[in-house]
Amino acid sequence: MPPPPAAPPSPIHAQLWAVRLGAALLVAFVVILGLAFSDNARRRQLETTSEMTAVGDTHYFQPPDAAKLPAAAATLDGRPLYLTDANSFFVRETHARRVARDPAGGVDIYALSHGATDEERQRLGGHRRAFLLKTGANEFVAVEPANGK
Repeated sequence: MPPPPAAPPSPIHAQLWAVRLGAALLVAFVVILGLAFSDNARRRQLETTSEMTAVGDTHYFQPPDAAKLPAAAATLDGRPLYLTDANSFFVRETHARRVARDPAGGVDIYALSHGATDEERQRLGGHRRAFLLKTGANEFVAVEPANGK
C-alpha cells in the first residue's frame, strides 16, 4: 500500500498581523533615521551655548579721560549710561551677569549676580541701579543711567 499523501503545511497563525507589525516597525525605523539626519544637519543651530557671565569676554571698555567724564559710556535700551567713577575695581568675572550689549560700542553691560560678595556690592556704593563695564580681567567700572533708575 502506498503511503498516504503528505499533508499540506499548516498556515502560520496570525501571519497577516506579523507582516503588518514588521512593516510598521520598518516605517518607524525609517522615520527615526530621517529625524536623526535632520537633527544632525541642523546641529549648529540646535546646539548653541552662551556664557552669561563675564568669563572669557575680551571686549574691554576703555574709560575716557577725566576731562570727558560726563560723556555717555554706553547705552542700555536707548538710555545713556554714565560712569560713576573712572577708577576700575575688582569683581570676579563669575559674579558679573551679562544683561545687555551696547550696540554702538560693542561692549557687554553687566550687573552683579546673586553670588557677589558684600565687598563687591559695597564697591558699587549706594547706586540703586548701577551696571558694570569690563575694563580688564576681573576689572570693572560702574555706570548708571542719568537719573539713577
